[in-house]
Amino acid sequence: MRSAVKAICAASLALTAAVAPASPASAVRQAAASNYRVDVVNHSGFGLDEVDLAVARFSDPVIRLQTQRHVVSGATASFDLGPCSDVRQFAASAYIGTREVLHTRDINPSPSCHTQIEVTHT
Repeated sequence: MRSAVKAICAASLALTAAVAPASPASAVRQAAASNYRVDVVNHSGFGLDEVDLAVARFSDPVIRLQTQRHVVSGATASFDLGPCSDVRQFAASAYIGTREVLHTRDINPSPSCHTQIEVTHT
């Protein structure tokens, strides 16, 4: 009888641990395990012919370029940079024709594993 009660208590504790809210530290670990996302939102009123994202990673000595073409006004160009913990820095550029209408500085990754950049008309 005692072993049955111990088994039920152990099962109850395991269930409680499984449904308990994540601690802030575990949320940071979970974010680090996920992929980093950069969204470039086009509020310019013009279509962007090209949006480029240059990415520096800890695991790769080569800067890699990701490109999305034809981003209409009101649309978002989303980039998956790979594992959050591997992203060292990134920078974005956007073009209408050959004219550069956005150029960011080098951006350090956010602990939330997400950055949103907005292109506006000035």
